[in-house]
Amino acid sequence: MFNPVESGAILATIAFAALFVWNLATLVAQHLHWPKWTALPMTFGVIGAVIAASLVISLRAELRTRRERREQAAMEQRYPQCHVKRLSSGTWFLTDKATGRELRLNRDAP
Repeated sequence: MFNPVESGAILATIAFAALFVWNLATLVAQHLHWPKWTALPMTFGVIGAVIAASLVISLRAELRTRRERREQAAMEQRYPQCHVKRLSSGTWFLTDKATGRELRLNRDAP
């Protein structure tokens, strides 16, 4: 959903971050005696790097989600008589649909 209050806060945060990067780039350019126009490409470079990093992070999250769904589907196909749940430890918790009892796998036995 589109919420103008949240969008305004996000845009303000982005604007302040860009202004901070601009001021920092201007200070670096002045200190190193570079031309004034170098602050602009430095600012765009930092913003571009942040955008690229966020895209890589979102891509990795999407790939992880797809892998987890694929593994979930494989377990549901392997045990069609069970409800399949992946625990935070990474192990699978199988519950028999008919009885509601936990199904123990041979490799989980002590």
